[in-house]
Amino acid sequence: MAIAVTIDSRPSVFGNMVVVTGSFTISGGTDTGVIDVSEFMSSVNGVTVSSTDATSVYAHLTGPGDTTFNVKQAANNKSGHFMAIGKR
Repeated sequence: MAIAVTIDSRPSVFGNMVVVTGSFTISGGTDTGVIDVSEFMSSVNGVTVSSTDATSVYAHLTGPGDTTFNVKQAANNKSGHFMAIGKR
């Protein structure tokens, strides 16, 4: 399993919240990966993902207070974009 993540260099901050955006590529014959945003936030409140093509993709948190989220795509070797919002 391999996921390459690029996080945009300028997260948006408002009050005690932060929005982090970026892109990902899942490769190596797998359709899942984990994105870690702990460098920017203490907990993730929500995340949205989109695929760079028409492939279905979704993300989910594994528990409250997480600083990582799982990405699952409908096919192997695909790319997409993400946006996470959480507490600084």
